[in-house]
Amino acid sequence: MIGQVLRERRGYHGWTLADVAEKTGISKSTLSKIENDLISPSYQTIIQLCEGLDIEIGDLLAPNSNSAEPKHLMGRRSVSRQHEGLPMEDNNYRYVYLCTDIAHKRIIPMVIDVKADSLERIDGLWNHVGEEFVYVLEGSITLYTSHYEAITLEANDSVYFDSTMGHAYIAAGGNPARLLVTCSSATPNLAQTLREMLKQRLTAKD
Repeated sequence: MIGQVLRERRGYHGWTLADVAEKTGISKSTLSKIENDLISPSYQTIIQLCEGLDIEIGDLLAPNSNSAEPKHLMGRRSVSRQHEGLPMEDNNYRYVYLCTDIAHKRIIPMVIDVKADSLERIDGLWNHVGEEFVYVLEGSITLYTSHYEAITLEANDSVYFDSTMGHAYIAAGGNPARLLVTCSSATPNLAQTLREMLKQRLTAKD
């Protein structure tokens, strides 16, 4: 099953075995054996594949993970303790994606630490598919959007908006803030889409 998913993902992106070996640190011979179901990858190898190819464990373990149709499964559950999850960060934001072991989620939960204290520190507003809910856990933020005046949100305030509208969170009052954010959409592989967009934005700032 993992071999099939790996073959499909490699073919979709046009990667060679050498490309995947470079991304993951796993040898071409081992990758070939995994793709042909000659060996079962260890947990560490699975982690290397997920980190190197920027996918969730659930995406790798799910059959036909590149299908345009999301899986309709009953009784799924995922637990993240003490904000464990997949982190991505730069000098302005730290994102922790929660409950990453379930693939094809319609709701993507994350905790965001906001360090940016002005729009000048970031590359302007950003937008993406879906809708977004923001709950301020600690501190306060100024929410900038392309269709509304800027608004300040304090701890325990919340807002829901269309994510296709340009938006950005900026720490208010000179201190970092922490947010609980959920993004939702019927778009398949929403988590991967958001991570790829975020990775491009963070990389562009380096």
